[in-house]
Amino acid sequence: MRPDARFRLALVSADPAEVKELKAALWGLRPEIYPKAALLLNVLAKKSPELVIIGVTPPSISARDLISVLRGCGGRRLVLVGLLAAPDARIAGETLAAGADECFAFPPDPALFRARLLNLLARARLNKEDAPEPEVIRLGQLEARPLERTVLFSGKSLKLTALEFDLLLYFLSRQGRVVSRGTLVEQVWRRDFGVNARAVDKRIEVLRFKLGSFGRAIRTVFGLGYMFKAEGL
Repeated sequence: MRPDARFRLALVSADPAEVKELKAALWGLRPEIYPKAALLLNVLAKKSPELVIIGVTPPSISARDLISVLRGCGGRRLVLVGLLAAPDARIAGETLAAGADECFAFPPDPALFRARLLNLLARARLNKEDAPEPEVIRLGQLEARPLERTVLFSGKSLKLTALEFDLLLYFLSRQGRVVSRGTLVEQVWRRDFGVNARAVDKRIEVLRFKLGSFGRAIRTVFGLGYMFKAEGL
């Protein structure tokens, strides 16, 4: 079988047995292997991978610290996947909170692992736009600045968390469309571990409160999800 060169993958692991097992699961994709985290960091500026898989015991640095560093270096250009020694919900939550897009218990199911990685990569490419993000998005009295990650309403700054800001931008880019809770988890949370419908509803409830009167633009579509519609506000 010829290698699939569509995607650029990197695997950070100093464990030869782990590398062998993951390479078998990623048949045809040929990830570049980095036995030291520093080696990957050194090449980011020259040939940034699209997806980085961080092994159970990455060399010289913890997985969570490495994820934080990579987020700082590559931002949203990188898709980050962490591997766990066991399906521990607490550690998984900490890994995702550090900025991982997905995590798997090791060893992962080969077919599911490969399929979900390809799905993550495909979605990341679909979400990537050639044109730069607009410097400012204005809608009535609301003003959002994606590059600065700030929001003003009636000239006053709103204190939104990173997730709330991403939710608002997602709604602003899809005005008038019904969006299911599952879609929000996939596209905004970018993971489904530990996030249920109630968690989505609660976060939107908080976002509405912070937006004040403008929060009514996020409308509940019973049985389906949410729709952002600012007409009449």
